[in-house]
Amino acid sequence: MLIIPSLKKKTKHQGLQTLDDAADFYLPLAAYRNTMMPVVEIGATVLKYELLAESQGPFASKIHAPVSGTVAALLEIDGKQVLQLKNDYQDTPVPTAPVDAEALDIQSFRQLLLDYGIQGAGGSQFPTQLKYNLEEYKIHTLIFNGVECEPYLTADRALLSEKTVPLLKAAQVIQKIVAAERIVFAIEKQNRQVKPILLKQAATLGVPIEVQLLPDTYPQGGELQLIKSVVGKELRKGSIPAQHGILVNNIGTLWAIYKAIFEGSPNVERVVTVSGNACETLGNYTIKYGTPVAHILKATGNPWNPEAQTLVLGGAMMGKAISSGTTAIHKGSGGLLLLKKQAENQQNCIKCGLCVDVCPQRLMPLEFVRFNQQGNQAALQQYHLGDCIECGACAYVCPSHVPLMENIFSGKAQLFTSG
Repeated sequence: MLIIPSLKKKTKHQGLQTLDDAADFYLPLAAYRNTMMPVVEIGATVLKYELLAESQGPFASKIHAPVSGTVAALLEIDGKQVLQLKNDYQDTPVPTAPVDAEALDIQSFRQLLLDYGIQGAGGSQFPTQLKYNLEEYKIHTLIFNGVECEPYLTADRALLSEKTVPLLKAAQVIQKIVAAERIVFAIEKQNRQVKPILLKQAATLGVPIEVQLLPDTYPQGGELQLIKSVVGKELRKGSIPAQHGILVNNIGTLWAIYKAIFEGSPNVERVVTVSGNACETLGNYTIKYGTPVAHILKATGNPWNPEAQTLVLGGAMMGKAISSGTTAIHKGSGGLLLLKKQAENQQNCIKCGLCVDVCPQRLMPLEFVRFNQQGNQAALQQYHLGDCIECGACAYVCPSHVPLMENIFSGKAQLFTSG
């Protein structure tokens, strides 16, 4: 694993802030392995929390209106479909009410997760209800992942510090539903100040938890790496943790679950860290899905010069550089980063092996480039490209600036298309 220079110290002690809502929201319809279809007509007037789009099938997902307003258009931004919603600034909601937590069993809980649009907040946007498809599995350990190993992100730390009691209440409900023996909150050692806060509040509430401090290394927050550190069990990519008695949820996901159960509100916002080495105003903000990045930058007083700055949605390691100001926050967006643009002098691979040394999955990224460019799908499978977690550690250490991630994405697309 890697130790990456970090700017966390500039935001980790900053509390949660809110921004004024945008005039237009651009709600991404892309979901995990599918695209959601609108269930409202263009020109329709909708209420806050109203269902706007959904997908069917094994990876079913839903998205709800973050504000009340008018459905203006179905657009394409950055090659992906979005639904434009014009804000009427009335914020008129669909009536909501808390859910009876005592009446929740595993089936009704899974339906709640789907109906309230809760997806993995750690980045993958994996539909959370699928994690609770337990069948005959017995869960012994619930892990709540507060390890933000990305070098700039502190959104989960802000939640853990300010929303401690709500998070613990949600964890207690989940523990009861799945009958888990252990609740473990995992955080980085650099956030050790959060540990006594969690333990004190948990004792007051009568919630038996453990708090484990994990190394400040990358990618310690990856699900497989986290499980290995917490329970000492190494799982292969593609394994289902529940088969081994383990369930992992991100802290942002836990917060969305709390709001669904205790407030009755669908998942329409998340906490986002605005940061970067070219960012003037840094902080942790509660931002509604569909909020365009141009609005966020203006509201936080951060000028964006595309000639000198790279704008990244997500983390510096696993996020994606974007070029349009209408690109919007989605359910996996933990950060919005302004980074100094760097010239990359791409050269041929020198076979130094550094990418192999740092790969947490013990793969050979340099071979992915060769076989992807050859279109050799059999070799990509033989070298277990599917086991790559796309953490970007290989690209970070490559002295030749070989486009490793581009070839990994392209190679995976080849395998996915071929079935």
